[in-house]
Amino acid sequence: MPSPTKYSHHLMKGVSYNLIANFIQGLLTLALIPIATLVLGPQDYAVFGMGVVVVALAVALCETGSAYVLYGHYQVLNESGRARLQSTLLTLALLLGLVAMFLVLLVWPMLVRNVPLFTELTQVEMWLLCLTLPLKTVWSILNPFLISRGRSDWLAFCLLLQSVVGLLAILSCLYFFEIGRSALFWGHWAGLFVCVITALTFLRRSVLAPFKKHWLRQVHGVAFRAWFVGLAEHTRSLIESALIVKAFSSEALGNYNHAKVYQGLTAQGTNAFANYLWPIALKEARDGESRFMQIRPAWDLVYVGLTCIGFGAVFLGDELVSLLTHGKFLEAGAWLPWLVVYTLLQNAGKPATAILFVARKSNYYSNIRIITVLLAILALLVLIPIFGVEAVLSVGIFEMLIFRVFISVEARRVRPVPFQDQWVVAGCLLIFVCWYLESSLQLSLMDRCSAFMGLSCTIFAIQLLNLPALHKSNWYNKLLGRKRQDSEKKHV
Repeated sequence: MPSPTKYSHHLMKGVSYNLIANFIQGLLTLALIPIATLVLGPQDYAVFGMGVVVVALAVALCETGSAYVLYGHYQVLNESGRARLQSTLLTLALLLGLVAMFLVLLVWPMLVRNVPLFTELTQVEMWLLCLTLPLKTVWSILNPFLISRGRSDWLAFCLLLQSVVGLLAILSCLYFFEIGRSALFWGHWAGLFVCVITALTFLRRSVLAPFKKHWLRQVHGVAFRAWFVGLAEHTRSLIESALIVKAFSSEALGNYNHAKVYQGLTAQGTNAFANYLWPIALKEARDGESRFMQIRPAWDLVYVGLTCIGFGAVFLGDELVSLLTHGKFLEAGAWLPWLVVYTLLQNAGKPATAILFVARKSNYYSNIRIITVLLAILALLVLIPIFGVEAVLSVGIFEMLIFRVFISVEARRVRPVPFQDQWVVAGCLLIFVCWYLESSLQLSLMDRCSAFMGLSCTIFAIQLLNLPALHKSNWYNKLLGRKRQDSEKKHV
């Protein structure tokens, strides 16, 4: 049994590659915002965002639940079996992506007639969106493969390379070729292309392993529900975008899409931990007596960090967005705290989720997701025309909360599930209280900076003081228990 110090060192070493890569990605994204928004405005981001939503919907139509099969079987296979599983799922993803690309090309005239925003897209932009489809479907399975292999460092490098190439492509198109909004489409495609090629290079000959029909039968067992989940989630995104444009304006959609850029930055930080910790969570889930104490300290740190980001979004979000966008996306800053709350809930319930996947109950996971997404779509149809983007944020938060509760209930039918989301609950409540006080008191900039620093330092101190007790309850109690058993055996 490793000591707490050795375990913490091993954990931080494994996460550090991801953290460094994601930190650089974040810096590149932040650097791009003021450079790109010097030329582009909310309307450009609205058109690009709508195009990305349509691509995501087409990718969802290709969803087969391959990742569910992967997480349920990969760790118990030998290298030969893993290679065959990998090549089978990659071939399936590529074929579906190519089919989706041709289907989108066929229905594009109908999309243009029914979505007025698409009339602004050029032929080049349309082709770039379509060529993204097979890359997206292949990446959707390459990503979990790298995580399952325990090579989150490879994944981090691929994503970092994607950011660098995307940034260079956008800057070249904006300031050298001067093609305006199309720069976003070129950057999106070029970054993803390099990312996929690099990941395939890392996997080498294993992608050429023999195709095995057995895994197609496994996929068939979960495909319909997984497909319906993907379709429902991305239909919901399309409905969100269309209703915001119809009820308000394309500028409102552009502001919302810009706010989600900052959410993406926080997601990069959480993914740095998730990509490394997910295989560990699956391994712990296979142990019926595990209390998931290997992953808990790291996730507590993530939740505390997200809470501090939420404080920053409440007290300084408007100033940050205004500074980075030359005052063009002022509405986006007000929505940042609620996107952080959503991210907290999205990353909750790791033990329960791992238990369901290991128990090969992915269909239950899909059923719960389908129910919550359909309820969310009904709520959005009613509320967006009245409340706009605020309705999207509120419905998303409540939907994710209900989803996590249902997941926990379902996992408890398999085995006892430890509750490890204390910081998620505390973080959501603290962000809400801070938002209420800030909007009520109208604090000065200096007061807001002081509140942000003071609250962040306080909750980090609380977490650091809690770590020794957490390690002691995990490792030392187990160690003492084993010593007692040994002494009893010797006594007998």
